[in-house]
Amino acid sequence: HSRFKQQIGDGRVDRLALMLLGTLSHCGPCRLSALAERCGFDPSTVSRQVADLEKEGLLERATDPDDRRAVLLKASPKGKRLLQRLQAGSRQRMQRMLGDWTEEEISTFATLLGRLNAASEKYFDQHARELQQELNHG
Repeated sequence: HSRFKQQIGDGRVDRLALMLLGTLSHCGPCRLSALAERCGFDPSTVSRQVADLEKEGLLERATDPDDRRAVLLKASPKGKRLLQRLQAGSRQRMQRMLGDWTEEEISTFATLLGRLNAASEKYFDQHARELQQELNHG
């Protein structure tokens, strides 16, 4: 798959890493295995992304108070500030694109987008299998 890397400070972090960071920020600290499961990725993939995020100072490790041997991952203050900047920028871009839409159009679009997302979720596994077949037997 093509890797989308973004220059962040001096380093490079890809979109998947930012998604993982966002999940940690939104859902709170969790173990790597739980993060991988929550986002639907292989733990080895998540491990690489976590290493990148940690190198950039966007993620921190803490000891799990329930199990001293386990490590919890959490967004660092720097990571949270980055996510806030990205969210604010995203909101501005969305407002720019929808600037001349009526309230009714925005409402209709939100409803239809919700239906599309629900259908996407429902057929996710089937589509993933089909895509794998197409890639393997093309």
